[in-house]
Amino acid sequence: MRSLLTAILTLFLPARGAHRAAAPPPLPLTPCPPTPEPPPVITCLRPADVITADGMPLVRPYVVEWERERDERDRRRLQRERRRAAVLATLGQDYVPVPWEVAA
Repeated sequence: MRSLLTAILTLFLPARGAHRAAAPPPLPLTPCPPTPEPPPVITCLRPADVITADGMPLVRPYVVEWERERDERDRRRLQRERRRAAVLATLGQDYVPVPWEVAA
């Protein structure tokens, strides 16, 4: 049992005494190569708010489709409200849209 313990200790602990390995020689100091100069800053002639896509779509197609459907729903909702207001006006009543119908 003692030899097992010494075997484990020799694996994980450094050697002791005169048999310890000598430290490796220090690496010679070499000067670092000169760093390259940063590239010059190129000023753009276009305004900052203009994004050129070079033929690539800037918006995903599913987002465009969702916006079209949303706009179509809003257009239909407003048309329904106008028709409802016209029908109620013929009956002599004022139409006040209900807040949850406006938000829907």
